[in-house]
Amino acid sequence: MPLRGRPKRSRPDAPSGPFKPREHVRRVLLTLLMLVLATAGCEGPTSAGSSLPRPGAAQGRAGNCTGPGADYPRTATYYLDPYRLPGVAKLARYDVVVLDSEWAHRVPRRFFRRLRAVDPGVCLFAYVNLVDRPDQLGSRGYWADRYSLWQFVDSTTSRFPRRWRATTAEGEPVSEYRRTTMANLTAHAPSVRGEIYAEYAARWVANTVWSTGLWDGIYLDVWGDRIYTADVDAWDSDRDGVDEPAAEIYGAGNPWALGLFRAERIMRHQMPKAVIVVNGDRTLRDERLDGRVWESFVDPKSGRVTKNDLEDYVTVTAGDGHRRPGVALTVNVRRAAPGSANDMRTARFRLASTLMQDGFWAPMGVHYGRLAYYRMLAPAKLGRGYLGRPLVKSPDWSALTSPFDRGVGSIRRGVFRRDFEHGIVLVNTTATRQRIELSKAYRNVHNGKVKTAVSLAPRDGVLLVRLGV
Repeated sequence: MPLRGRPKRSRPDAPSGPFKPREHVRRVLLTLLMLVLATAGCEGPTSAGSSLPRPGAAQGRAGNCTGPGADYPRTATYYLDPYRLPGVAKLARYDVVVLDSEWAHRVPRRFFRRLRAVDPGVCLFAYVNLVDRPDQLGSRGYWADRYSLWQFVDSTTSRFPRRWRATTAEGEPVSEYRRTTMANLTAHAPSVRGEIYAEYAARWVANTVWSTGLWDGIYLDVWGDRIYTADVDAWDSDRDGVDEPAAEIYGAGNPWALGLFRAERIMRHQMPKAVIVVNGDRTLRDERLDGRVWESFVDPKSGRVTKNDLEDYVTVTAGDGHRRPGVALTVNVRRAAPGSANDMRTARFRLASTLMQDGFWAPMGVHYGRLAYYRMLAPAKLGRGYLGRPLVKSPDWSALTSPFDRGVGSIRRGVFRRDFEHGIVLVNTTATRQRIELSKAYRNVHNGKVKTAVSLAPRDGVLLVRLGV
């Protein structure tokens, strides 16, 4: 029986996703020409920035995700269009930028140098998917990383070992995303040339992606304790001719978790400076990873329960399992017309909810191939990081839900407040309008009005700055 958990995500980075690869030579050449022109034409200072290691350097850059992010709000973008890359000026608006690892060989290295020159504190993550092996690819030159990882010879022929593919006992492939087959990341996967797939994949990340010297970190997609979107419950994880049920594949101490652990241990050993974040419900332990990602954060339209999402985000980010200081990302696609009242309300709610902990909010357009940006992230007269630092760093769920005191807490049930050096953030997670009296006047970042009280609609938030800021 297919799993009936979360619906399959739409990931435009995948070769078979919404952005269908059409590897005509004319389009590729045109795309690369446009990117070169974009990098040459971007405005911004060029004297700052850090030099990049030579190609093939053994290690990547040291992570700098706490640079400009020491002040709030903290922003990110999760940009996965495989054919078009925004210009430097647009990407430099964000503190964290996630791009497909393939861009390391699609654009000149000077693109990355100029991005760091415009914003020396930017943190660049290479997007990597070690789970979904595509059925076919485009040209080797355009999909070099995927050709390497999945051992493609040409667009439809791969030498990737069949024993490393997730299949049922009858040989049927297991898939969690259309036109792909899951790789067997379990610790019980057969050994090929002295290593299991989890070990091979981890070393590939270190030796192929991180070694370019272009990235601050690695973003691992589909990296959860359980793959809820797999199309079958049971499959032959150890290739013994018998299908194991999901309860014997996933879960603490079971083969999938042990395989992820082995891969994480290798990556951390070979990439000690890398910031490693994962997209999935992965349990963070032993400081192997730096943090997690919450897709469709507090978004009821995606089937998420607001309170559960917020509690999980706050609890995990405040927890002890990740490396300090930790990096958390929340990601949302736009659900309403840009600039409409509904769009602005949901944006305020998502940003304010993210600010209840120390994460980076990544607002996207209607999909991950379109950027989105809101004035509230860096108002003209305030600039980036205008809230300053939080009075209480990394609050846990108990602190957030306790009566408000000295910088963080609950104003009333479902209404939370967090104070910063230069302002405060309020979020209403309830289904009713809430009026909140303030002890003094603040300026509303969203409309510029000075008030001693605010009225918050259901599932809305507000950012307020102290007068004089």
